[in-house]
Amino acid sequence: MINMGIFDSVNFKIKCSECGNVIDDFQSKDGDCLLNTLEFWEVDNFYSFCPTCNKRIEFTLKTEVSDRIRKKIDELRKSLTIDDYIKEEGKFKKFMK
Repeated sequence: MINMGIFDSVNFKIKCSECGNVIDDFQSKDGDCLLNTLEFWEVDNFYSFCPTCNKRIEFTLKTEVSDRIRKKIDELRKSLTIDDYIKEEGKFKKFMK
């Protein structure tokens, strides 16, 4: 059985621009959605609402920044060699009789 959550929490605090209440219960679906706590820079989108005035607050990484990050990751991945990987060997376990 797989135990899945429906979102991850995001470690971020901000004052509501409407009423000044501190909001610190942000969520994201960009991660594994296993109810983990992530930093804001680990996700492209996170959101919450103010429990006092019900204002919705959402942050989305700008497209040009997201594209720039993806290009850098692609460049770094292209420079990997087989020596950058951990090799594991062993016999397959029989799952069926």
